[in-house]
Amino acid sequence: MKNLIKISLIAIIALFVSSCAGPFTMDDNGKTVNLSTYDPFEIDLSANASTGYSWQILPYDSTVINQVGKPEFKSNNDGAIGSAGVITFKFKTVGDGQATLKMVYKRKWEENEPPAKTFEMEIVVGTMGRILED
Repeated sequence: MKNLIKISLIAIIALFVSSCAGPFTMDDNGKTVNLSTYDPFEIDLSANASTGYSWQILPYDSTVINQVGKPEFKSNNDGAIGSAGVITFKFKTVGDGQATLKMVYKRKWEENEPPAKTFEMEIVVGTMGRILED
């Protein structure tokens, strides 16, 4: 009986530690999400680097969210050169509050051109963020 309780407790803790909100996608563009402090979350967006376009993260409130690691690209076509795929951005909430996360899909050298795509999400973290939202 003790072993069953231990195994159940370990499974619950592992599930809690490995949980991650999302992944959020272009379907979540313009939405507001409520998260707790220290929640990890991911954003998956379509991309094709061979076209010169890339997703660029605009400045955000780093007292509320932080990017974790570098973006990871996965090809839709088994890694064939020039193929489209999905780029995954990982973030983690770090403090109560509210932050706007905005990303643009554009060519870096076309500074005066509007982005081909945009992704924006309002992140509300903890109780303070919910109070600010109301």
